[in-house]
Amino acid sequence: GWEFEVRQKMGHFFKWMEGLSVGGNATLIDSEVILPDNEVEQFAEKGFAQNSRVMRNAPEHIYNFFLSYDITDKTKYGLFYTVKGDTLIAGAGLSDNNYIPNVYETEHGALNMSLVHKFNENWAFKFQVKNILDPEIQTVYRSKFIDQDVVKTSYKKGVDFSFSITGTF
Repeated sequence: GWEFEVRQKMGHFFKWMEGLSVGGNATLIDSEVILPDNEVEQFAEKGFAQNSRVMRNAPEHIYNFFLSYDITDKTKYGLFYTVKGDTLIAGAGLSDNNYIPNVYETEHGALNMSLVHKFNENWAFKFQVKNILDPEIQTVYRSKFIDQDVVKTSYKKGVDFSFSITGTF
């Protein structure tokens, strides 16, 4: 795989943008798992010849974009957007002599926000909102042996809010 990252403090270019930073990164993943011989033979016997698949829980790509703003030297704001590409959740298998295709979680994005205020060197308040857009997330059956994806599940995770006060001594 490959990973690329860019970060820039905008005050470097425009004085009026002092405290604002933008950036992003991209991770491109190309994974392969060689199947055990007994699985390869079982698939071949049923007419579904395959000897490898992608790695489970390794998305095809991940894109992250961020905007952060130092409102003051004690207060910081951040906005973060992540796109997670199609991800294999479960590899193909056989059950009761029936072929069960791979199960993928389809690409989706997440928007998160944080606000941190330091009262002093020891105490800070933090407010976060995760999954602001609350996208629909689907899992699908996918295989080169079927014409198109077939929806298995569709759900939303919900929006998470958190507040914390931390102290360091």
